[in-house]
Amino acid sequence: MTIQINPSSPQFPTKMPTAIFLDSGGVINDNKRRAPQWLHHLGEFFPTARLGGTAEAWSNANRQVVKTFFNRWHEYMQQATDEASSNSKNDGEGPNVAVIFERIHLTEWMKQMCSCVAESLPEPKERLTGLSDKNLFVLAKQAYQYTLQRVQADFPGAVDTIRKLSEETVATSDGEMRKRYQLFTSSGDSFDDLEIILKGIGAFECFKRIYGSDRVNYLKASPVFYERIFAREGIRVVSRDASTVGEAGADKRVLEQEESTNEVVVIDDSEKALKWARSLGARTVIIADEDRVDLSLPHLAHIDYRLSSLSDLPALLESWKDHFEREKVESKQ
Repeated sequence: MTIQINPSSPQFPTKMPTAIFLDSGGVINDNKRRAPQWLHHLGEFFPTARLGGTAEAWSNANRQVVKTFFNRWHEYMQQATDEASSNSKNDGEGPNVAVIFERIHLTEWMKQMCSCVAESLPEPKERLTGLSDKNLFVLAKQAYQYTLQRVQADFPGAVDTIRKLSEETVATSDGEMRKRYQLFTSSGDSFDDLEIILKGIGAFECFKRIYGSDRVNYLKASPVFYERIFAREGIRVVSRDASTVGEAGADKRVLEQEESTNEVVVIDDSEKALKWARSLGARTVIIADEDRVDLSLPHLAHIDYRLSSLSDLPALLESWKDHFEREKVESKQ
């Protein structure tokens, strides 16, 4: 078990959190374990789609295009944002940017894949290189969902942790029992994809709400992503004095809190995503090994805690509960 506390952050929140937001890839699911399974199942799917080529050819094509494809990820996001903006109505309503982004990046991925496989095929190659963008997207979507339904790559202990937290209860002031934590996803994936992934590992029902980019009509690319999720849930995040970030004892300078505010915990493997969440007041937790993330470095002052895996989260939460129990006892003495 590894829990690192940022020396420039308060050790404890102002009160126990009520909402916990989890990313999917890198937090619940192991992207490294997903990759070989992904290649295998793509190889299964495409020969059955009557496109020609072998399973090996399609797997190799994905290997060839994946690096270039992801290097252009932000370019596809900008294209989607621009298209959504140009088609929005005067009242602000318009197409869903996440749906547009999915169409753009899946179509481009399929186009690059077909081009690679076509090079290994005898004539005629037009059945691959002559496909319309509409057909490319339909095939890509089918392949993507076929693969998602078969990949099993959850981190050891991740599902057990999610179930444990979702089942934990606490007594209210009137003696009733309620869930101690409300669990949500905060992933850039679509709701449909997250539903497939989470149902596949038996964790879907543990979440109060599943949030992907399409559910808030905003790509996971700025603090607005979290703003919209918090707004949907009616969450008013505990204020954190931005001027104290990076200073020891910042917990003593937190702004005056109201009973209606919530301590929110956001867990991700992305330093950038956690910076956006931290700017809104969330307690931030990164899932990463020590050799990748060292919280003693000044540029990581926006990350409060580092865990080696999601399985360490209950221990961190228990340390917070113990802290508040001690405070309660001390206040009565």
